[in-house]
Amino acid sequence: MKHTLYFIFVFLLSCGTPKKKEKNIIGDPKPVKTETTKPEIPEGAVTADFNGNKTPFYGFVKKVDLQKGVTTIAFEENQYPAIEIPKSYGAVLDTLKMKGIDRDLLLATVKLKDTSFNKYYLYKLQNKGWKPVVNGFAIHKSNRPDTLRPISIHLKDSTKVIRYYSVFDLDKSSESGYTWKLLQETIPMEN
Repeated sequence: MKHTLYFIFVFLLSCGTPKKKEKNIIGDPKPVKTETTKPEIPEGAVTADFNGNKTPFYGFVKKVDLQKGVTTIAFEENQYPAIEIPKSYGAVLDTLKMKGIDRDLLLATVKLKDTSFNKYYLYKLQNKGWKPVVNGFAIHKSNRPDTLRPISIHLKDSTKVIRYYSVFDLDKSSESGYTWKLLQETIPMEN
């Protein structure tokens, strides 16, 4: 009797439960969501149409070598050569659009060893390289450079720019005996 019960139990287990059939599903039953994310733009980067072809890309301060005094500006996916600015200790980047120029320009406001000044460098992307538009120029912070546009295109001659700069001025009426005078000049663009 024991064997009979055992036999019936094994028989019911093997015959009573149908085997699962594999399902053939055409297509993916649950589509996998893929998120396309843009690469992160580095902090302080500026994006502009530096090429003049309506394809903007970004530039950013990649490295500041405080021992050598060199600031390196690099560009998205290293598609253009880096700019190395000597005698500098960091930079803030901005872009300028000037009438008569078909592309955005890169303006680097550079920190100097003497923190009383900012030095400005203006670059134009030309022939796959960065060319200075004018030589670098400095403005003393007492001249409030944050309240003025340090460089702009000349209204009557688009081959020239107007820029501000600071000069040392002896002034007997001041406590220190000198002041920093803000001057303006019109100069031709280099490139």
